[in-house]
Amino acid sequence: MFILNFKVNGKKIWKFILAILIILIVSLLVFVGFKIFNSAKNNSNLNNTDVVEINSEEYTNFLKDSHENIQDYIGKKIKITGYVYRLPDFSSSEFVVARTMVIDNSSGAVVVGMLAECNEATKYETGSWIEATGTIKLGNYNGEIPILEISNINTTTAPQDEFVYLPAD
Repeated sequence: MFILNFKVNGKKIWKFILAILIILIVSLLVFVGFKIFNSAKNNSNLNNTDVVEINSEEYTNFLKDSHENIQDYIGKKIKITGYVYRLPDFSSSEFVVARTMVIDNSSGAVVVGMLAECNEATKYETGSWIEATGTIKLGNYNGEIPILEISNINTTTAPQDEFVYLPAD
């Protein structure tokens, strides 16, 4: 049998508790600072004057993040490439700047994209490839979503790899 005997007085206990509290507070501040730094780093290219080009590799990560953090994207200017995709309930000025997302090798793919508004929308046929530049605003389509208000639109050719892939977790 092993017996450990040590004497603890009130001053030592309070010093120990204070040291633990300081360590916890510093750890919390470091964690919060790290989260703020990463958030600023991830959105550092998203200020209101620059136009951020969303490429194929970032496409689904951008869509996911812009839907999950709508308020962070309101007023941001982006340039995005995709094909025109329409649903029957869209107005004549609405379409999705779409891409086809591969789910996995066996189950196929789905259409993903950003709802856009454009005064010249009727000029672009469903399935035609476009490059659109505009500002993100808060909209409503079966709930609050980011909508791209297009200020400049041009036809373009399909990218070398037309598909996009699942967003990172």
